[in-house]
Amino acid sequence: MEQRHSIFASVQKIISAVIGIIMMLIMIIVFVQTFTRYVIFYSIPWSEEASRYLFVALILLGTNLAITQNQMVSIDLIDSFLSEGTKKKLEVIRQFLSLAISATFFYSSFGMLEIGGFQMSPAMRLPMNIMYGIVSLGFGLMVIAVILQMLDRCFTQNPQGGKVK
Repeated sequence: MEQRHSIFASVQKIISAVIGIIMMLIMIIVFVQTFTRYVIFYSIPWSEEASRYLFVALILLGTNLAITQNQMVSIDLIDSFLSEGTKKKLEVIRQFLSLAISATFFYSSFGMLEIGGFQMSPAMRLPMNIMYGIVSLGFGLMVIAVILQMLDRCFTQNPQGGKVK
């Protein structure tokens, strides 16, 4: 179990670095586009598309980090009124729902990959397989993150020394 976590942690470190590079690229592209549009009076035709695609990649690659670090959106007001047992049951429901949604999108992305070989992006003329591949990768990483989180909850030792059920 620890080996899986260390491998996934290594993958997440690489993804964190990639996310940092993507954020810098977005800032540079938007800055250059703004400068050229308002100072040079020329608009770069591919900048909007590039920043949009990079933003999508940033979100899809970063969501598994948020899942792993328990930073997903939740309603604290609801959780504050629930007992500990009910909170645990609600968390299990949330995780199964997360797994079902992520797995559905992951499976659906394979159909997009097939179609993407015949499509090119309008401004940059990139094959859409690249973007659809990022969608597949992002949702695949989300599935892995949710499964690992569920396994952690199942096999974590409670303070009395037994396994949490």
